[in-house]
Amino acid sequence: MSGTTQPRVPLGGFDATTAGLGSIVGAGAFVAFSPAAAAAGPALGAALGLAAFVAFLCGLSTFQLSRAVSRRLPDDQGGDATARTAARILLGPYSGFLSGWTLVWGLLLSSAVLALAFGAYAVPEHPRVGAAGAVVVMATVNLLGFSRSSWVTRFIVAFVFSVLAFTVVVLFNEAPNQPVRVGAEIEASTSGVLQAAGLLFFLFSGYTRLATMGSGVRNPSRNLPIAIPAALAVAFVLYWFMGSSMLAYYGAAALSAETAPLLDPMQSVGAGVGTGAVVIAVTAAALGGLWSLLESASRTASAMASDRDLPSVFSATRNTRTGSVPWAAHAAAAVVVLLLVLSGDIDGLLGMASFTLLFYAAITTVCAFSLKDRTRYAPRILNLAGAAGALLLALALPPLSISLALIILVAGLVVRLSFRRPRSAKTPPAL
Repeated sequence: MSGTTQPRVPLGGFDATTAGLGSIVGAGAFVAFSPAAAAAGPALGAALGLAAFVAFLCGLSTFQLSRAVSRRLPDDQGGDATARTAARILLGPYSGFLSGWTLVWGLLLSSAVLALAFGAYAVPEHPRVGAAGAVVVMATVNLLGFSRSSWVTRFIVAFVFSVLAFTVVVLFNEAPNQPVRVGAEIEASTSGVLQAAGLLFFLFSGYTRLATMGSGVRNPSRNLPIAIPAALAVAFVLYWFMGSSMLAYYGAAALSAETAPLLDPMQSVGAGVGTGAVVIAVTAAALGGLWSLLESASRTASAMASDRDLPSVFSATRNTRTGSVPWAAHAAAAVVVLLLVLSGDIDGLLGMASFTLLFYAAITTVCAFSLKDRTRYAPRILNLAGAAGALLLALALPPLSISLALIILVAGLVVRLSFRRPRSAKTPPAL
């Protein structure tokens, strides 16, 4: 999972697709295939296709909500938090809280995964120290009020995409020279494919940024329904070749044991050029993703505090040259992610992040199903299919990841239900 800022100049269809790729193709691609291979074995490609299809269905639902919210609430913050706003309107204030709470934790857990991906590649001897350093640096950048420009996003996605494509060539080229690895092979199964698809959904979860660009795209009603499947399709093709080349090089059993699977094959490129390119690409993707995800989590928490869904301290802001910064929410988000990277492992955090993102996607599709104002290319049956797919993949994830994520979500909801909503809170207009 990666992230982008909302573009200042309205984009055309091609530019919107490029921006969507910048949101989808990120550091998760460097670490997610190993745990997915452990679950799906040689059926990694089938799991990847299932994850992409569910992301497509959920992307249409997210676009529907974004379109409806922007029409009724043109001043809403939009972005990742569109479903939170819609859930408050369509399903009630507590559903809005659950949606926002799930989103915040999805962003925080995703941040931890990206930080550990950076540590695994850039500081392999001390990955947790490297991950913690990345979190501190990017949290400081956010506290100072810096924001990403569209040209930075385009440079990162172009460089990362090129490096990943290069690794595919190297992996396929070196695969015939690899010794046969002796060990128990992983057999494909339906449950394994579903679990792998749930983990690989993480790779496509950036679709939410593209689906909620709204006014950032020229003629969004025409361009976004084309850009969403186009960006997902391009990302799927890249990921499919990555998964296939890794299976050809390692085999499913050996791949499942690799924490940083792209480092070993790229050593065949002389003078450290291959490993250097991979490390730089991971650094760019992970730090760029951390920059955006931490900011999104903080601003969502600040908005929830303004709605009295979280303690008011999280709405505290300070003015910088680039605008108002929710410093308390930024600081809290950084502390939580630091605790996650210092106490969790990357596979477990990936499972938890995937569960929260899938659960959030399911809430989004339920909200979209409730909309009265509908478009011809998004009938309710697609919303139902998206909800069923998201819940199916979420429940297929490792039980420990599901249990830990549910504890967090349920604990937050129980605490929220313990307090009465103030009568002065405003009720948003109906969609």
